[in-house]
Amino acid sequence: MNVKKDSASGNGAPPSPEASAHPADTAEPVEATASDNPDVARALDSHARTVIRTNVYLAAAAGVIPFSYVDTAALIVVQLKMLKELSEVYDVSFRGDIGRSAVGALLATVAPKALAGGVLGSGLLHMALSSFPVVSAGVRFATMPLFGGAFTYALGKVFQMHFASGGTFLTFDAAAVKDYFVQTFEAARRRKPDTTATAAAA
Repeated sequence: MNVKKDSASGNGAPPSPEASAHPADTAEPVEATASDNPDVARALDSHARTVIRTNVYLAAAAGVIPFSYVDTAALIVVQLKMLKELSEVYDVSFRGDIGRSAVGALLATVAPKALAGGVLGSGLLHMALSSFPVVSAGVRFATMPLFGGAFTYALGKVFQMHFASGGTFLTFDAAAVKDYFVQTFEAARRRKPDTTATAAAA
């Protein structure tokens, strides 16, 4: 009588460990993300805070440029530079168009209140500014560095939080972060620019 051999094993011997290895056992390991590694998350956070601190100083310096519109343009350049640097920290593709839109949308949430609630909302001040250009320059030097520094700090913190949670420029929603942005801006506005920058490093 002919005995039929096992077609899988040939001679009935158990398969070798190599032959029985499951494909999943040889798959390449998945690279750890910042959220999976506390050390990586802390390093990214420290780098991001350094970026924000540096640009808060630059924004405050832009506020003392003695030419209308030039100081505003310089401030926007600083803020877009900061957003680009933060995107590089968190390996996010930079989108300047979305960055500019975000700056405009967030500015609209705080500028009216800041102007109406401060010295710039005074009718007497507007009369003085129209009559005495020197007064106008003095007020700009007193207010623009503080506003620019506080706004830049709040903008940086909002995008740091967004990028750290896995967000991108395409998923950024200014309305969703409005409350946090306003709270951060108001807290920073009550400090001097140098202390705001120090807070960014804390």
